[in-house]
Amino acid sequence: MTTATEAKPKPKPNPAAQIHKLCAKAAKAGNASLRSVDAKAAAEVDEVARWQPDKPVAVVVGETKRGKSSLVNALLGTPGLSPVDAAVATTAYLEFSHAEQASVRAWQPGAADPMLLGVGDLRNWATRLGTMPPGMVPPRRMLVGHPAPLLKHLSIVDTPGTGGLDPDHAQIALEAVSRATCLIMVTDASSPMAKTELDFLSEASRRVNFVVFVLTKTDTYPGWRTVLEENRALIEAHAPRFRHAPHFPVSAMLAQHALASQGPTRQALAKESGIGKLQRALVRVATAGKALVAANVVRAVRTEFARLATSAQADMKAYDPDPASANRLKEEKKQVLATRRGETKKANLALRVETQRAKIEVQGRLRAHLQQLEEALIDEVEKANKNALESLPQRVDIALQGIAARLSGELHQRFVLLAERVLRQVFNDDELRQATSSISAGLRAAASGRARRDANNDGALLMASSAGVAMMAGRAVSMGAGAVGLGALTGIGAVALSASGIGVGLAAAAFLLYRRKIQGNRQAAKQWIQRVVAEARANLNEEIGFRFTEVEFVFNSTLDDALERRGAEYDARISAAESAAKADQAARAKKKDALKQRRDSMAQKVKQLDEVLAKARTLVPGEEDGDG
Repeated sequence: MTTATEAKPKPKPNPAAQIHKLCAKAAKAGNASLRSVDAKAAAEVDEVARWQPDKPVAVVVGETKRGKSSLVNALLGTPGLSPVDAAVATTAYLEFSHAEQASVRAWQPGAADPMLLGVGDLRNWATRLGTMPPGMVPPRRMLVGHPAPLLKHLSIVDTPGTGGLDPDHAQIALEAVSRATCLIMVTDASSPMAKTELDFLSEASRRVNFVVFVLTKTDTYPGWRTVLEENRALIEAHAPRFRHAPHFPVSAMLAQHALASQGPTRQALAKESGIGKLQRALVRVATAGKALVAANVVRAVRTEFARLATSAQADMKAYDPDPASANRLKEEKKQVLATRRGETKKANLALRVETQRAKIEVQGRLRAHLQQLEEALIDEVEKANKNALESLPQRVDIALQGIAARLSGELHQRFVLLAERVLRQVFNDDELRQATSSISAGLRAAASGRARRDANNDGALLMASSAGVAMMAGRAVSMGAGAVGLGALTGIGAVALSASGIGVGLAAAAFLLYRRKIQGNRQAAKQWIQRVVAEARANLNEEIGFRFTEVEFVFNSTLDDALERRGAEYDARISAAESAAKADQAARAKKKDALKQRRDSMAQKVKQLDEVLAKARTLVPGEEDGDG
């Protein structure tokens, strides 16, 4: 018989919370231990930890008409909340976060504070089907507060601007992916994934850690299981990183019918829709979000301990009682010192040549992009009806942002090649890691200190600067990716991210000028397009010039500093080896034993952290985890 004094059963522990606690504890203890042996490495790990997101974010992407916004509404249990079946939207992202009362805030370009709107304003402000107030510019971001239970666990970003995943919209959408904890890739059951979707996924796989695939409209297409298996095969071939990612077949329509039903019918429709299973999987992702973030810090600490273990192993060789060892090290010292004197001059000259070559090539690509855009827009004006002419500024705005994003990607690749050609001449892999970390820091500091371009109200049609348009491939996005990159993109890729982001888009002056002076006049519209493209060319050429000047200056400064450090490190190691060669065998054995203990200690740290990371990997949900 149970008595009142008997203790109640303890609740079953939450695995995600346990692993989060385990990872956080391991990261803190590991970095404290690392700080005692390598303070600089520990400081880099601290920077990784500071840039981790506070709350999981699921970014929803997919081609138009795939049921993306309907899926968001079904997940939130609110039909009609995110505009459905809208025409290709402006550049506004809809971010849904939890709030007790529904609310909408919209950020316009150049405005520090948001505008307060009503939920009913979403269609007018976020799609081209709506009507915006006179004098208003389409927003870049809209934050929707809503009391949906799922939003207590994570935020959801709907990207209506990715309609069709054409090059312009896909480039802009990829920037939202870079801030995602989880990417929700939406396809439908009408046919297997298209090439544009696979290309988008391949590119996104470089920026996102975890993807959930959702196959919509299962109620409409009975053969959805065959399509699902074909999608798996396509992903295996084109994006193998996600071969084990979960796939969830769903029907937003059945979920909507379930909300309007009662009793057993409601339960049956809800289960058949698959939405509940997907919701539970996303809740698990959100629950595991903090643990996975902490695991990233554990990984950074683990990498540093592995490096130290390897370094200790290499140092042990200097204390082997090999009579020829001292002579080999002396010769190495001569070669290193001779190389050190010539490498700075050689690297600086190579940097200058490669920078000029790359700058000319990128400016040539810019001319081609803008010429194609101008020809396409003028051709569209010739064929456009009245409605198309009225929406021309939004079309130009999106196209310019697409060009800026695409140009940022091209700059990224150029800077990667530039760094490869220059830095690989000077550094080995270990030295390259330190050098690129310093260069990335220098580039970020240079960007943050740059003054923003002035824009007067009469003449300025565009905004283009490292502090310019926030939702494009601009410095704000690059800073976020570059910061995470200190842990996940260490090396040459992090250097390129820190230097490549640019932004360009229409300012309010361009919209007002168009509406006041052009309206339905085709010839005036053509002249307006030519003026916009000309100013875009001038602004982007200036941005390109600044990027390359910035890169060349920071590279040169860092090369000088890094090469000096490299020489000092070599001198210290060679000096130690020469001293060891003169010591007796007992002294060498003692020093070698100390290095062995250091190596073994570092290796033990690696092993302990690997055990923690193995447990963290169990938190990633599979398709079966949503059952129940």
